[in-house]
Amino acid sequence: MEQMQFKFTDIYQVRNYGFSLRRIGIHLIGILLAYLIYEILIYLSLVIEGGSEVAKFWNAYGILPIPPFIPTELTSLTTSAMWLGLIIFASIFYLVSTMASKITIEQLRGDIFFSIRNSIKYIKQKWLTVFGSYLGLLAFILLLLLIPVSIGLLGKIPLVGKSILTISSIFIPIAFILGLLTVLSIAVFISSLFFVPAVVSTTGADAFETIYQLFAMLWNQPWRLVSYGLLLLLLKLILVPIWTVFCFAGFFIVLLLTHALHPTYIQESLGIVNKWLGGTLQKLVDLFSMENTTFLGINTTFQLPAMTNLSTTICAIFITLTLICIVGGVVAYLFSLASVGTTLIYTILRPRIDGQNLIQVIGTDEQISTLSVQIGDE
Repeated sequence: MEQMQFKFTDIYQVRNYGFSLRRIGIHLIGILLAYLIYEILIYLSLVIEGGSEVAKFWNAYGILPIPPFIPTELTSLTTSAMWLGLIIFASIFYLVSTMASKITIEQLRGDIFFSIRNSIKYIKQKWLTVFGSYLGLLAFILLLLLIPVSIGLLGKIPLVGKSILTISSIFIPIAFILGLLTVLSIAVFISSLFFVPAVVSTTGADAFETIYQLFAMLWNQPWRLVSYGLLLLLLKLILVPIWTVFCFAGFFIVLLLTHALHPTYIQESLGIVNKWLGGTLQKLVDLFSMENTTFLGINTTFQLPAMTNLSTTICAIFITLTLICIVGGVVAYLFSLASVGTTLIYTILRPRIDGQNLIQVIGTDEQISTLSVQIGDE
């Protein structure tokens, strides 16, 4: 069992638990799966549109995942497919985050051999709880908003509308309390975007209990919740760039050595990769290099040859796949830090809310002991 002080210093353990093959691996699989679904939905919508839409999109963006909220000239069908893909990405992210949080809490409890297979079994039991928590909060917020909207609509009724508004003004003090509850609920929903996987994985609660725990956490420990979250953000800003530099440095060292021996081959391969990724490589070179600078044969004046041989295309395929996995690995590390960090934060805050120690368990992981936890001063 991991020794914790239940103070902010425990959050620094994110650097150890976040850099884990299991957690990064499951997040990477989730990212690649979501990316594949996203691209399939986009090109499927383009095929349905017909004409030259597929060729136009391919020439402009290739397989670069374009988010739906940036200005484009895409059709409404393709934009809708992109939003659907984004929702699927978020769904996969929260399921995978719950799995990573479950691995983390079990490791904190002393089960260092809790496997990915066990986490998959757990998420099969709890996936409805994860989505039900979000949908329940949204339904509650919409219900609260429905009351003033309904009164406003009733006020539009000819002849009796103003009378209804006059009568309803008597209940303005109650409406003020209702407004405060709505604001609190919105704040809880925002915090739920970060903490639902941690709550579900550590407590094994259902959707109603999860929502209650989110309200209790925000109501009882708002400043610690915010300050711990900022500390976690700071750690991400330090650790993720370091990991990014190491990943891309290792990749480019190999390319530089190969380019020194076969410059034309690597240049043509990277040219194909640049086209497939919507000109991303060229934009990066332009962003980080001075004018007229060439990096591995890629610059603003580079033109891809009209004909490329099979070996160059195969090389480009593997470079593209490698780059996608590297970028996915960097994002997966960020997600791993987030999963571990929110789990640690909730584990630290829970004793301050109701005295429950989420690490000490009796029997199964569903039976969380209610033991007094000695909490140090901060």
